[in-house]
Amino acid sequence: MAGKISRFAAAVAAATVLVTLAGSPASAADTAYNTRSVWLDGAPSGANVSACTTRSMYLTSGTYTWTQIFGGTRTPTRDVYLATGTYTWKDCIVPHNGHYEQTSSLSKPGSETAYLIDPSFGQLAGTYTFGSLLDPHF
Repeated sequence: MAGKISRFAAAVAAATVLVTLAGSPASAADTAYNTRSVWLDGAPSGANVSACTTRSMYLTSGTYTWTQIFGGTRTPTRDVYLATGTYTWKDCIVPHNGHYEQTSSLSKPGSETAYLIDPSFGQLAGTYTFGSLLDPHF
């Protein structure tokens, strides 16, 4: 009987650890992503529609490395200081005649909007993941 109780207690302890790990919130120091996959036809024109992804996110004050993502590329990048608050984070692929532009912005009411822009690039037709990431320095 004591063996059965010990095995039961061990199983309950293991299950508790699994539930605790699975339900733990992300820490403030986790890298955050704002990404989306989109089909690009490789022959953009100004008549094509932009593709965007937007999210609202509460950020703690500090310095972050902000990097654009396009396929396997992670550039441009910059370090930016952000004050505590709720930000609107927007990433877009904008088609122009013969090229694309990728824009990223972070805006918070009462503050100046921050931008990352990759102004001109060509791309073969295909599906690509684009967006940006915020990597806190704390």
